[in-house]
Amino acid sequence: MQISEDKIKQYTQNIPVLVGGQIKKFRKMRKLTQTELAHRVWKDRQYLYKIEKGKVTPNVFTIAMIALALDISLSELLEDVVLE
Repeated sequence: MQISEDKIKQYTQNIPVLVGGQIKKFRKMRKLTQTELAHRVWKDRQYLYKIEKGKVTPNVFTIAMIALALDISLSELLEDVVLE
């Protein structure tokens, strides 16, 4: 089955926002500032802000390092990122 262009456009817009929202949710649960989390993963606060807002799409390594810094599994971080 080939994925339609519309679905690809939809996923390109929605997935970064959903992932960013999950990162923000867990960061706040851990009572960390953006600066603190960014420092833990060797990124700057501005980049983490852009990730949380869905303005950039981090690679899987960066997402995995963020999960590690939040003391959660990658699957837990992504469990509410649902493709429809």
